[in-house]
Amino acid sequence: RAGYYRQTMRFFAGSSQLSSSPSYPSTTGYSSSGSSLLAWTAISLSQRRLRFAPRSSAVRNSRPSFVLNAVAHPDYDNSATVATTSIQSTTSSSSSSLLSDWNPLEKDIHNWLTSSSNILLSDATRPPSNEEIKTLQKAFALFYGSDRNVEEAVNLLTKSIESWEATNQGGDETAGLYRVRGDAYMELTQPKLAAGDYSKSIELLDGPDGNKADPEEKPASCLGHGRAIRSLGMAATKDQAKSASLDYSVYFSLVSRLDDDNDKEAGAMFSEAIIDGIQRNPYAAWEWGMVNRVAGDYDAAAEVHRLAAKAFEEIGDKPRAVISAMDQGIDLAAGLGESNDSKDNGVKLTMAKKILEDAITSDINVEGRDVELLQRVVAKEGEARIALSGVLWNSKEKAGAEAPFGEACSRLDDLNRDYREREQERIKKGRMPPPKVKRLGFSIDDIVGADEASCSRFRNEKFIQEKLVWPEGLQTKVSKFLTLK
Repeated sequence: RAGYYRQTMRFFAGSSQLSSSPSYPSTTGYSSSGSSLLAWTAISLSQRRLRFAPRSSAVRNSRPSFVLNAVAHPDYDNSATVATTSIQSTTSSSSSSLLSDWNPLEKDIHNWLTSSSNILLSDATRPPSNEEIKTLQKAFALFYGSDRNVEEAVNLLTKSIESWEATNQGGDETAGLYRVRGDAYMELTQPKLAAGDYSKSIELLDGPDGNKADPEEKPASCLGHGRAIRSLGMAATKDQAKSASLDYSVYFSLVSRLDDDNDKEAGAMFSEAIIDGIQRNPYAAWEWGMVNRVAGDYDAAAEVHRLAAKAFEEIGDKPRAVISAMDQGIDLAAGLGESNDSKDNGVKLTMAKKILEDAITSDINVEGRDVELLQRVVAKEGEARIALSGVLWNSKEKAGAEAPFGEACSRLDDLNRDYREREQERIKKGRMPPPKVKRLGFSIDDIVGADEASCSRFRNEKFIQEKLVWPEGLQTKVSKFLTLK
């Protein structure tokens, strides 16, 4: 009996950080310090030879042997050897006459082995060539190394994907390449292309070879796809947003320290495993809430933002906890119908007002050294106050609607005045401005801050829709207040 042995290449691909936030389980995103990609690379040209021979010693010297040529490559993860093999016949012309002494079964086995040796290593199933491996190594170096060139890395990754698919490499390996190229597209601020690659990666990981992949590949791909859709904001379709919401859900389930058997506490919307995942990465949880808002699932958005606020609070991140809490109130406001006649809508109205009012007052004691983060807290407070004005106006509480709007305008004016003074001081002292990095805007750290938010901008439909991710219903409520309708 002869067999063809080929140990496949394995990818040990962690994720890369997609925001400036800390890496909780190492699959939080794409440009993080502390994230890593350990990729198998084959560079050795050393060979070893293993010989198969018939069991009978009497004919051992007269029958042909078959050689298994194994090209040994180092596995950089555990120093084990990854081998790619070929079967080669060492039958000499002088030994061919010995076939006449073999029985029919032995002849059939001999003929199968010698004829299949070429088939097994045909171009459709061969291992990656040294040249193809070098191309992949260079792609990784350009994307993850010190001399970065992300555009060229994408080109080389594309070539590698084509090679891996043409030679039928394992789905787990190809999934890793798609996921890495998706990360590269995200850095190039091309979320639609990234979303396509992440989707392909997830498809392959759900396929026959998916169980061979590193355990971090699936959550990294799900989080990547969710963030790519989140980057589209309100330009994403509801179907896209629902798909991204599912990706976030799978991600939290996979990174959880608990088995997701869908156990829920009484009245809970999510399983204990998903809640545990949220506690491990509240940054991604805030994003999930925003995706649910785009999908029109305002109750889920509010609950996720509530859980994100709690998770941020538990790690001592008061500013982001306050931002998340105010977004919870905005979600509830977005979910209110035009009429307050129904009992259910009346309960939601009461809850929305309370959550917004409590969140707005909770930022009084927010402190920190991160000036830009504190500026975003004030900007979010102004947004929450104006949303509350729209809710109150729509519920016929017109007198009460004026106060939060006036306070919002005053606070936003103070914010922008402070920003301009700081800029003048910086210029006077000759300090360089902080570098402006083009970002996709999916993170809690990408929300509107100083010099962006003002009362006048809330009359700009594009600003409200693209920057604040407000759905049409909430836009209408605030518009009615601003135009006194």
